[in-house]
Amino acid sequence: MPEPSLQQVIDQSQSLEQRQELAPQQLQSLKILMATLPELEQKISSEMEQNPTLEMLESGTEQLAGNPVEQNDSGNTGDSSYEESSENALPQRDDTLKELLQLEDLWHDRTSTGGHSSQMQDEDAEERRQHYFDSLTSTPSLQEMLLEQLNEISDLNDRQRELCEEVIGSIDDSGYLRSHPADIATACDTDDVSEIEAAIKIIQTFDPPGIGAQDLRECMLLQLERQNMQKTLPYKVVDKHLEDVGRNKLNNITKSLNISMIDLEDALHKIKQLHPYPGSLITPTPHTNFVVPEVFIQKDQNGEWQVTNNNDRAPRLRISPYYLELLKEKDLSQEAKSYIREKINNSKMLLKALEQRESTLVRISRSILKYQKEFFENGSEHLKPLTMSEVAQDIEVHETTVSRAIANKYVMTPHGLFPFKYFFTTGYAGTDGEQISSHVIRNKIRDLIASEDRKKPYSDSKIAEMLKQEGFKVARRTVAKYREDIGILSSSMRREH
Repeated sequence: MPEPSLQQVIDQSQSLEQRQELAPQQLQSLKILMATLPELEQKISSEMEQNPTLEMLESGTEQLAGNPVEQNDSGNTGDSSYEESSENALPQRDDTLKELLQLEDLWHDRTSTGGHSSQMQDEDAEERRQHYFDSLTSTPSLQEMLLEQLNEISDLNDRQRELCEEVIGSIDDSGYLRSHPADIATACDTDDVSEIEAAIKIIQTFDPPGIGAQDLRECMLLQLERQNMQKTLPYKVVDKHLEDVGRNKLNNITKSLNISMIDLEDALHKIKQLHPYPGSLITPTPHTNFVVPEVFIQKDQNGEWQVTNNNDRAPRLRISPYYLELLKEKDLSQEAKSYIREKINNSKMLLKALEQRESTLVRISRSILKYQKEFFENGSEHLKPLTMSEVAQDIEVHETTVSRAIANKYVMTPHGLFPFKYFFTTGYAGTDGEQISSHVIRNKIRDLIASEDRKKPYSDSKIAEMLKQEGFKVARRTVAKYREDIGILSSSMRREH
C-alpha cells in the first residue's frame, strides 16, 4: 500500500465538538409539555392503542398511576432485572414480534376463561379503554362530504366522476379551489381544460354554497346565485366593485352605479351575511379556532384563589395491575417478560411526562396569579407588565420552559378565557409612576374608537393626544401598531359616508 503524500497528510485533520442531543425520554417530555389538551388526547389515544399496559381511569374515582407500579416494584416481580431499561430488552425481530402478539392474545384468552384473580378488573379496564376510544369522534372532512354529494349524482359517466374527484382533491379546508384548471387538466392527462371547467361547475353546485371558488369574488357570487340574486344590487357590487368595498371607497361605488348611500349600505349589509370561507361551515380551519382551557383560576367557597387543572379533559392513566401480576407467572417466557417490561417502561415515561406537564402548568399559573392578583380581582384594566423571565425565576425553571409550556394554551378566569401569553406584556409608566400593561393601552384605544363619530373617526395622532390627556404617553406609531394588533382599521377605512 503506497505511503500517503505530504499534501494528504497536511489535509487530514481532527476536530472535537460538543453536541447536545435529547434522549427519547426528554424529547417525549418536551412534546407533551408543548401539546395542547386536544393534541394530548390524540397522543394518549395513539399510545393506548400501541401499549396494552396503559389503563384509563374514571375521573376522580381512583388514584393516578405511578403508585401501583412502585408498590409492585417494591414487592417482588420474580425477576431482579425488572428495572432494566428498554435498551437491554431483546431485539424485536419479525419472528419474535409475531410470537409476542400471539402471546398477547393468549393473555387475553386467560382472562376470558375465568379463574384469574384480575379478570373483573381487566374487563373494567377494557371497557374504560373502549369508552375512551368511542368518545374520540371525528367529524367528516370537507372533502369526504363533497365526495358523498358526488356519489349521489347518478347521471355522470366514469370520466366525469374521475375529473370531479380530482377537483375535490384540489379544494382546501376553507372551501377554495387552489389549483388552476390547466394544472388539474395536466394531472388528469388531458389537454381539454373545458372538461375540468365543467367538473368545477358541477362541484360548485354542492353544499355549502360558494364551494370550489377560486377567489373571494367568485365565492360570494356563487352564494348570491344560489339565492337567485343575480339581478340585485348586492350582486352588482360584488361583481364590479368588490375592490372599492375593501378600500372603503364607497363614494366611487355610488357614483358608478348611480345609487344613494342608503341603498349601498343596504346592499353591504346583505353582502356581510355571506361566508368568505364556506369550508369553515363544515370543518375547522385556521379561521375558526376551538380552544380548551388548560387551567382554571377561580375563587373557592371560602373566597380563596385556587389553581386547578382541567381534569375533565385531561385523561387519567395508570399502569395495568394485570400486566404487573402477569410478570410473576413462572411459566411466562423471557420474550414475553421483555415485551411487558418494555411497554411498562414506556408507560412510566409517559406518566412521568404527564405529571411534569401538569405540575409545570400549575406552577406557572400560580406565579401568574401572584403577579397579576389585581387583574383577577378587578379585571383587565389592572393588568401589570410581566415577563416570562420573571415567572421562570419565580418557579426556578428556564425561560424557554415557560415559553414552551404556555404556547397555544388558555386559562379560564372570572373575567373570561384568556391565552396564557395575555398575561405577559410590556408596560408604560403612568403619570403617577405606576407601571401599566400594554393591554390596558390597547383597551383604551378600543374604547376611544368605539365612542368616536364614524363620519369623523379619530386619527392615530388624535388618539395618541387623547391618551396623553389621560396620563398615558404613547407615540403615534405605537397607537397604529396596537390598533392593528386588535384588528381595527385605519381612520380612512373606518369612515362612514
